[in-house]
Amino acid sequence: MVKKISKKHIITAFLIFTIVIALASPSDYITGTLSALILYAKNVLPALFPFIFFNKLLTMIGSANDLSIMLKKPLSKIYRAPEISGYVMIMSIFCGYPIGSKLTRDLYDAKAITKEECFIISVLSNVCGPIFIIGTVSQMLGNNKYGYIIYFAHLLSAFINSFFYRPKQNPQTNNFSINNNYDDILGKSMIDSIISIALVGGYIAIMSFFITLLDKIYLTKLITTLFGFIGISDNVSRGVFYGLFEMTRGISAISSCNLQAIFCIPISTFLVTFGGVCIALQSLNYTNKCGISAGKYLLSKLSQAVIATLISIIFVLLFLS
Repeated sequence: MVKKISKKHIITAFLIFTIVIALASPSDYITGTLSALILYAKNVLPALFPFIFFNKLLTMIGSANDLSIMLKKPLSKIYRAPEISGYVMIMSIFCGYPIGSKLTRDLYDAKAITKEECFIISVLSNVCGPIFIIGTVSQMLGNNKYGYIIYFAHLLSAFINSFFYRPKQNPQTNNFSINNNYDDILGKSMIDSIISIALVGGYIAIMSFFITLLDKIYLTKLITTLFGFIGISDNVSRGVFYGLFEMTRGISAISSCNLQAIFCIPISTFLVTFGGVCIALQSLNYTNKCGISAGKYLLSKLSQAVIATLISIIFVLLFLS
């Protein structure tokens, strides 16, 4: 009798296949992973770690309620989001991925929000930080103006996109407050921040490994060839393909294509806003227990990326033409 193939069997076969392919030319995977970690150390770590640390301090001393007061009415009326979501959104706007997802999970674990409220908070707060976009991305693309256009298009798209995902009912009335806890807050915040930033680096390294695997089995070549039939160059299609897995790697590839602003900015905006598989894994690592499925997450990010891309095209025509 033939046994039914389970999900476990499929995953096991894939992992064994990955290991075997990697062992055939380990130096290529070592080089690819190392280059990704260097990119992470130069561009992601300094732009994210300090903000994760200070963000954790704010959470531990109970500043969430104070920071959410100014936004609780508009967020409640427009998006039907709970009062505490203002804090998550503000921290996300300043800090970027994956702070919104992490804080959403923290609040859910603290019983401050329900599963139904987690999703709208996640959609509102799943944004990339200004330091990374205006600093790192604009530096990669060689123009500071590009960074500002990408950032504001990206941020505006989050506000527009969230309107379509708001819950049918108003949030539960709650005056939840996070208890102040001053016991060794520096040590606890530092440990939590190190773990969080290490997770980010780990996901980037694994995505780079996977991208190298796709190159080795000629899937990247197949994608670039197919898009070549409609006039898209190999370098551009490769950059977008990489960016769908890891946005930093994708934007780095796009930056070497010497594209005009009308093409470079919208493509980069789409990659930053969608975030790629790497950001999805980081975010879902925190929110999977909040009832947010991978399908719902990816749909919300895809719609936001499309909106951001359209806004960026308008901004390019208005300010760079």
